[in-house]
Amino acid sequence: MDSRERILAAMAWEEPDRVPLTIYDWMIPRGTEERELRRLGLGIITRLPAHRLEHRQVHFSSVEYWEERGDQIAHLRRNTIHTPVGEVWQVAQLDAAYGSSWILEHYIKAPADYAVMDYVYRDAICHDNLAAIHQAQEMLGGDGLVIVRVAKGPIQEMLYQMMGMERFAIDLYERRDLVDGLYATMVERYDELYALAAETPAEILQSADNITSDVVGVERFRRYCMPCYERHMASIRDTGKRLAVHMDGRLRSLREPIAEAALDIVEAFTPTPVGDVSVAEARSWWPQKALWLNFPSSTHVAPDDEIKAQTRLLIEQAETKRGFAIGVTEDVPLAHVHRSLGAIASAIDAMG
Repeated sequence: MDSRERILAAMAWEEPDRVPLTIYDWMIPRGTEERELRRLGLGIITRLPAHRLEHRQVHFSSVEYWEERGDQIAHLRRNTIHTPVGEVWQVAQLDAAYGSSWILEHYIKAPADYAVMDYVYRDAICHDNLAAIHQAQEMLGGDGLVIVRVAKGPIQEMLYQMMGMERFAIDLYERRDLVDGLYATMVERYDELYALAAETPAEILQSADNITSDVVGVERFRRYCMPCYERHMASIRDTGKRLAVHMDGRLRSLREPIAEAALDIVEAFTPTPVGDVSVAEARSWWPQKALWLNFPSSTHVAPDDEIKAQTRLLIEQAETKRGFAIGVTEDVPLAHVHRSLGAIASAIDAMG
């Protein structure tokens, strides 16, 4: 089997020739060592949206600058959204090492900002992204898998991108009508995203929710997340596609609702010792859901013998290759990424 076939077999509860090992494409530097890891079975995961957006009346601008923050000089970007009903802005700190960013100030800072964000979603025009997906599949071939990354669900998008934890908690308690109003608008527009995702050639769709129970909680997971998964699953019924939800946090208190949720794959599942649920527990609690792990991040910097022992433990607890894959979905220090992946691949190969 090549990497693509191996991943699809495992996630479809068929019997792959070995446990799949994967990594998001942007997390591993290309070159000789990366090429050798692909030869050893590492699968590259490319994530692309199923949609492209344009706007009628909304405009976006950004400016980058440097600012002293504490004892460091931070590289910042201020993103502003301009609409006929007002403006909102966000400040993010750029991470040069991985090309990512961390939001320091969120778009929604006051009640009036909800109307602006509502206008942004109503103003959007959705187009398909089929050409880019087809091209990525052709270029990647059997070396991995192109999956469609649908945006975070509405409530998670509000929490992570628009509000931040403190504002989210306050407004959910004091202004739930505003939260629910924006959520309803987003749910309506998301149906278009789900429909476009269903039309792509991708076999696996990812809801990029970044679920962790400490923040979401059982009540909000049931009220806001689960209905969106049901709508998403309804859009792909009879297509053969599978829905993966990115759940990379602590999940123990969500044990029952995850079991009930309409989804096929718990993706980026981070087991103990970083997460609070072991692979054995997850198998017992969610027997109908495939596990596509995030290898515990703290172990990447350990000696090779510890990395191999951790890999063997995960595979032993999974008990079967069906519905199981080991992935890397969190940043690995560049000094360790090739060595750690090599140790994991070696352990997988040794277990057959």
